[in-house]
Amino acid sequence: MNRLKEFLHRHKKWEPLVFFAGGFSFDAFLLHRIDDPLMLIHQAIYLTLSASIIAWDLFLETEEGKAKPVPRLLKKIWTYREGLLHFMLGTLLNVYTIFYFKSGTFLSSLIFFALLLALLVLNEVRPAKISKHILRNSLFGLCLLSYMNIVVSILIGSIGPFVFLAAIAAATIVLLAFIAILKSKLEPEKISREIRLPFLLVALVYTVLYLAKVLPPVPLSVKHIGIYRSLAKDGELYQLGYSRPSWRFWESGEQTFEARAGDTIYCFVQVFSPTRFKDQLFVRWQYYDPKHGWQNADAIPLSVVGGRAEGFRGYTLKNNYQPGDWRVTVETHDGRSIGRISFDVTSTTEPLAPEDITYDFR
Repeated sequence: MNRLKEFLHRHKKWEPLVFFAGGFSFDAFLLHRIDDPLMLIHQAIYLTLSASIIAWDLFLETEEGKAKPVPRLLKKIWTYREGLLHFMLGTLLNVYTIFYFKSGTFLSSLIFFALLLALLVLNEVRPAKISKHILRNSLFGLCLLSYMNIVVSILIGSIGPFVFLAAIAAATIVLLAFIAILKSKLEPEKISREIRLPFLLVALVYTVLYLAKVLPPVPLSVKHIGIYRSLAKDGELYQLGYSRPSWRFWESGEQTFEARAGDTIYCFVQVFSPTRFKDQLFVRWQYYDPKHGWQNADAIPLSVVGGRAEGFRGYTLKNNYQPGDWRVTVETHDGRSIGRISFDVTSTTEPLAPEDITYDFR
């Protein structure tokens, strides 16, 4: 035990990061639907407990707080408050990071992850001039904004600029209520510097990412997108046909499409959206022109209705195409990418036998 205590004391500076990583991985195996009421309640509890630790920690730095001892029942737990706070923030950010990765293209999700990583690194190697409260309150602000962005979208049953502004307003109201509780215990300057300012900076970056169409459009997510050469409905299931060598196991459908005269290319998508959610998406087909880059071919509307656990299913097709590089992007009505698939089209005159076609049912 002495050796363990000595080891923990020697590496105490890494304690918050370890707890944060623990919280980050804790929820990885527990994530269910984004609109699961129990999950939303769980997140709300973690936000409330995190706010309580932040508030009490700030209060203990005041003259009144220093003179007031921590209650005996909480004394032992209180020594681990930093770890508990980082565990809860890690759990929350794990949820939002995974949902952002599910809801956007790889690049847009990566930008959000880079912002999160920057905050984590600053939290561990922060300059002496920056208070620890500023950085961890920034993480709390990011969690609060992400939570409200999801909850407001689910309650309204749609996404878009007005829904996003409503989410920002809801998060701001919660923060103002939090500040109102602390006003009698903390100096106005401390509240402005260590609570209000971090939230405003994170909200500004969050809004800029949204306006730049980088922030993924949660709570929507593409569960599957693939390219197929035949499509038929068999009862409640879609029968999707594709032909590809067995060694191309990573392809979704037939991403190296050998086109014969009269062939139709189908793009089949499964989009998850919460219960009672209704919105319109667009499936955008694009062809790569070596001289002019990506050229729009079609933008076909796809109305999405939520509630199905496996996701809303739909498809678009293309008869008029040419050999070359293609991609299909699923977008929101305001141009935010939810998912994308790239594929190559080549021409061939070789006949395709029925036994060469594999069928997938979704």
